Amino acid sequence: MKYKISELAKLLNVSTNTVRRYEGYGHIKSERDENNTYRYYNKGDLTRLMTVRALRKYGFTHTDIIKMKDYSIEKLIQQYHIQDEYMENEIANLTKLRHRLRDDLILLEKTNSIYKNLYIRDCIAYSYVLYQSGEKLLLEENRIKKIHEYLYLAPKVQMIYIIRKEDIECDEISIHMGWAIKVSDLKEFDIVENEYTERYNTRKTLMSLEKLPVNIDKINKTTHKQRKDIFQEPLTYMREHNLRIDGDLLGVKIATIVENNQELEYILFNIPIANNEIES
Repeated sequence: MKYKISELAKLLNVSTNTVRRYEGYGHIKSERDENNTYRYYNKGDLTRLMTVRALRKYGFTHTDIIKMKDYSIEKLIQQYHIQDEYMENEIANLTKLRHRLRDDLILLEKTNSIYKNLYIRDCIAYSYVLYQSGEKLLLEENRIKKIHEYLYLAPKVQMIYIIRKEDIECDEISIHMGWAIKVSDLKEFDIVENEYTERYNTRKTLMSLEKLPVNIDKINKTTHKQRKDIFQEPLTYMREHNLRIDGDLLGVKIATIVENNQELEYILFNIPIANNEIES
């Protein structure tokens, strides 16, 4: 029995180009009709195509499938075990990513209430590596390697903003950006800190949601109208409760939105606090 390329494409719900591509990979081989140059395929080609489609659903690559055509049962079992282990790891990573997504979803759902109500809590301990300081990208070779580890090895990585304590009352506040993971996750993902990583230890913090322009690298009194609004609510709260800033601020990015034709970042800031000493 001979089948036209259009018939195979219809049966598999793919384009004729996909069938040609599968032929290019070596899964099937057509015969040409001498009278009209049409491509024709036989029963074996149809069976192989169906097999390939099934194996692709398991995640096998085309290279894997080509090699597997010549495997014995024993080698097929071994290859299936390898793929099963790969899928198990993928499921574990997806589960972690889903937890991260659900954490972000909780933050998004609480955004409006958080914005109107400051609250105090012990912050999470983070390990982080910066990739930008003000206008400058940080491109040292070992730093880049560590950025890639945080970004690609840790499913629960978070984009962060760092504002140094000493900058808060200055005319110009530099924005530092990086990637952070929980200190408790370092061992799980085999990430080793180096000279470019920093720790943000657990401490008492005032939590405050702020909105910053996406393209901001510095908060300047004279160039940014938003300066008078940023951190004013938590700073007012601290004055009223006799508190002071006791360390660098760490902000976790929640979402990017557009308001009044301006692209803004919602950032949940951890502001370390301590009681002011009362003079006797």
